[in-house]
Amino acid sequence: MRDLQLEINFAKHGNRFRDALNRGEFVLLIENASPGRDNDPAASAERLAALESAVLGIEGVNAALAITDRYHNLDVWRAAEYASALSPENRDRHVIYLSGRDTTPEEVHNLATIAANAGNCNIVPVTGSAVPGDTVRDCRRRTFTESVEILRMLGNGTGDVGFFTGATVNPFQYTPYTLMGQYFKLVKKINSGASFIVTQAGWDMLKLQSLRWYFIGRSLFYPMIARLVLLTPDKVERILAGEYPGINISSDFRKILEKELHYSVNQFEAAQLRRLELQAAGCRLLGYSGIQLAGAELPGRAKIAAERIAGALREFTSFEQWIEEYNSYLAQTEMAPYDSSFYLYDCMLRRPYPEKGMPEPHDIGEPKISGGEKFGFLLRRFLFAHADRQRAANGRLLKKLLAGCRTCARCRLPLTQFVCTENCPKRLSNGPCGGVRPRGECELGGGECVHSRIVRMAHWSGTLQKLEDIFPGSGREGI
Repeated sequence: MRDLQLEINFAKHGNRFRDALNRGEFVLLIENASPGRDNDPAASAERLAALESAVLGIEGVNAALAITDRYHNLDVWRAAEYASALSPENRDRHVIYLSGRDTTPEEVHNLATIAANAGNCNIVPVTGSAVPGDTVRDCRRRTFTESVEILRMLGNGTGDVGFFTGATVNPFQYTPYTLMGQYFKLVKKINSGASFIVTQAGWDMLKLQSLRWYFIGRSLFYPMIARLVLLTPDKVERILAGEYPGINISSDFRKILEKELHYSVNQFEAAQLRRLELQAAGCRLLGYSGIQLAGAELPGRAKIAAERIAGALREFTSFEQWIEEYNSYLAQTEMAPYDSSFYLYDCMLRRPYPEKGMPEPHDIGEPKISGGEKFGFLLRRFLFAHADRQRAANGRLLKKLLAGCRTCARCRLPLTQFVCTENCPKRLSNGPCGGVRPRGECELGGGECVHSRIVRMAHWSGTLQKLEDIFPGSGREGI
């Protein structure tokens, strides 16, 4: 895959978003989705200008915009195009997303060129999620350019020249294999040039702290931004219906949300704002560098939410003060989606940072692998040990029979625990997407996530830690 050679047109004053993170200033990104292509472009630009003006005028917290790309809707303007309507003098303050869904590497190059020429220097690549109604067959027909590939294309900017890129991760995973799959892929993204991290949305503060501790324990110090959601009744119903891949909720929290749906409009809004205040203040006290807020797309709603967040940052000045109020408000609500959910550390949410050295992470236990899987792995390793250095067509029938292989331009079996990653509906090779279900199932159904299986096999074969260092690449021709 070719690297990007772009004529960068970034602002002369550098990158104020990056500088704020480097100073340790807590940032608030108000999320805004790019509009549908059936919207009038001039009217959409006016609405964006109004939102930008309101957000940049917020006092008490460093606020800017995060413009998402093809999130939950496909027939929309690309974020790189839409962001060209931002005020030129402030584009270095905002963040734009770049989705790999239905986007070829050449189209990635073109969108990056648009962003660079407009001076939009802060980019978060994402692979792209399934949308309601998608099937496994639908996804197989589509192109997904993986976020790791996009990061490697964009490179990591230094000084005042180049993109300042971020990486996404879903820390709200509850089996050892799905959680470690997310962590390993995140490290790959960091090694591919990402300089800051944005989490998937969720409400389990233990998981947010676990991610921080994992990175501290590995001496990886990168700014982290937690994605939070200001809920509306419509959004609650869609989350409860499972329409947002990767957003996992517990039965306890589901009961709370179902109860709040019966509140009056004002009571419902007050409950959401108080929960948001506690989450935002908790994120700062746990060491997060900021939050990205979804659900506040209108200028008035964004201003109200930002004022409440700024107030919470002033209200809670110590971890002890915050955790007392947080526990009181949630009344010990269990946020794990099922019994025996896996957490990497003990004693979390008892102190903000590890004291007297890092606690030992939990052992992920004995490898959960059947005798048949062991035999199959050993047989595939014997037969296909050098398949990545041979023509992909070599032994294709045996590969199909023993590894479920699908026709691709380049075989990577020795790099992926002899599990064919073409069986992932999105054909991802570097690790799981953020839509994995809590128990490790593919977001589209059909059984275990391919990458959860790869982590299981690596655990059994004693090569678990090597997963983050392997970049299998795409199986598509020329990538």
